[in-house]
Amino acid sequence: MHNDLPGISYSENYDRSGFDHLLHERIEKAMGVSFSEPVDVSSADRISQLEHGDADMVIASFSITPDRMRRIDFAGPYLKTRQGFLVDEDRPRSGGIEELRDLRGKTVCTWDGTTSETALAEVRTATGVTPQVLDDASDCIEELKKGTVDAVTTDQLILYGFARHHAKDGLRVVADLTIGAPQHYGIGLRKGFREDCRKLADWLKEYVGTSEWIRDVETSLPQLPAQDPGWISTHKPSTAAIDSRSCRDRPSP
Repeated sequence: MHNDLPGISYSENYDRSGFDHLLHERIEKAMGVSFSEPVDVSSADRISQLEHGDADMVIASFSITPDRMRRIDFAGPYLKTRQGFLVDEDRPRSGGIEELRDLRGKTVCTWDGTTSETALAEVRTATGVTPQVLDDASDCIEELKKGTVDAVTTDQLILYGFARHHAKDGLRVVADLTIGAPQHYGIGLRKGFREDCRKLADWLKEYVGTSEWIRDVETSLPQLPAQDPGWISTHKPSTAAIDSRSCRDRPSP
């Protein structure tokens, strides 16, 4: 699991919090499986941890993509989102970003090993942004607070967690500004365990359709429903989406 994404998967003084953490606890209880204490993982190492047998399961805001499906299995999605932008309201160059055209000439930070890096590169020509790719999320947040970058970009759900965690620093999600295709968060598993994968996917379909899923999101990311009253329809995966991406080598049509 990640340890540096407030609201998603965060660790402080050996206490974990966030939606991925709550999901991990629910899986352990529902499946009757005793897990070890979660091991920290970087975005760039998620697939290799599974392929090398260092982890049996990865729950780490892990976007399901066709390339990744060829190497590992996913159960999910359990959340969906799009790529957004985090700005610093106290700095004119940053706080004035509201639309895509406002990014022209700005320096935008993201981190290595994520789909956000690819999406930012795809809009580079159209927006005229200067990408800055660092090692992890906390590096980008610190650069934004220092004013050495004008915005941070990654999945919007992750940014809502950072905005709440750093509210005293004036950080804000630009609610109506997104780029790229929707991202679908799945649970990563090693290939070769399809029966277990299908059991997990069947449970996820039930869980996502309950009020527990809603409460877990509201508990972990309270700024999301506060800023976006229609958040459930935007971020809740359908049963069809779970069926088409779970326990497969490629998405079904």
